[in-house]
Amino acid sequence: MGRVNFANIISKYNKLGKGNVRLTQSTLLISKPILPTVATYQFDVLETQTATLVGDEIRLNLNDEFIITTMGVYLEADVTSTLDGRTTIVGGRTLFTYVPVETSSSLVTLNDVYNGALQISVNNIVYLDKWDTKKHECRPRTQYANFGAAAAAFNKVNAAQASSEFSKNAMFPVEPLLTLSGAKKNTITLTLPNAVTTGTFAVLTDDGSTLTYTINRIALLMRGLNAQNGASFQN
Repeated sequence: MGRVNFANIISKYNKLGKGNVRLTQSTLLISKPILPTVATYQFDVLETQTATLVGDEIRLNLNDEFIITTMGVYLEADVTSTLDGRTTIVGGRTLFTYVPVETSSSLVTLNDVYNGALQISVNNIVYLDKWDTKKHECRPRTQYANFGAAAAAFNKVNAAQASSEFSKNAMFPVEPLLTLSGAKKNTITLTLPNAVTTGTFAVLTDDGSTLTYTINRIALLMRGLNAQNGASFQN
């Protein structure tokens, strides 16, 4: 996303009579809960779709448009920590770019999230079709493991390395650029070859506590430009 693209986009809005549009670097994060009988997911894009909105989502304002430059597909997990029999919720949800461990059938099925295809349409016009999710699967050299004994305690430094990989390796450029609009019908559909189920795994940390990750949502992370006041009903 260089100065040339920025200037071209501003110029196009000006030609449409939208001289009040402001472009800022921005992010959308939308997600859906994993359901054991569902193989097709449709993601809500707008802030006004409050019935499905969860706390960590970043959605599109009705007045704005969003120009996607890069996109990633993630498995999203809740995290709890247990120490001396006391369990607490760890702040923030974790995004994974792969199935961390495969010690149960439910975790194995989650691999099909990366065997699916995305379609994006705006006002029933398909602008992105058969976008394979495999390109978003990233298995870093440092990975999580399902340790069951304190002698093989999980290394926190390795954990930090593994979780940081997603920011540069799982995002994929969207070219040509694709625009979502707060004033139009945005349909984002993920189709999987099979239904998947939630999965849970636990690791031991070097302070003796157990971290339990419950993968229970599929998330789409989109980065690009937010066009404030760019929706079609704006002057």
